[in-house]
Amino acid sequence: MEDVLHTERLDLILLRPAAARGLATGAQADGHPWAPGYPLGSTLLRAELTLAAAAKERPLGAFGSYQVVRRADGAVIGDVGFMGPPDATGAVSVSCAIIEGARRRGYAGEALAVLLAWAREQPGLTCVLADTTRTNIASQRLLERAGLHRIGEDGELLYYML
Repeated sequence: MEDVLHTERLDLILLRPAAARGLATGAQADGHPWAPGYPLGSTLLRAELTLAAAAKERPLGAFGSYQVVRRADGAVIGDVGFMGPPDATGAVSVSCAIIEGARRRGYAGEALAVLLAWAREQPGLTCVLADTTRTNIASQRLLERAGLHRIGEDGELLYYML
């Protein structure tokens, strides 16, 4: 896989350890300006995950996080990606987050769709998992539009699978 996936309006750029270090320190290491509101809290967690995996010599590679870059202005508006490579059963977990100022424009759905299309082509991958909170209706709709089906719940969390 290339380090960049393309959609009609977006570039999804794989978060490599150098860029993850920049995020963790507040530095823009990749040359893309950050839209107001970026990085998100989940962005910083993804950066830490990327750095921890690299430090243990287990880089996430294509099953890591991607910065969502709006091609119209080159700004990073969010993140989409996996929480690591497939586990022993072939399952991966996916998540997506877009800054508040760029929501309700279809960016999350566009980014998630291209990532899931890539995932479906990977050998050994058996399913894609996701979760969201009961109160996050927008996230529930996003996952359902992307083709994930609700498979369970536990308190405030709802679980989805593709």
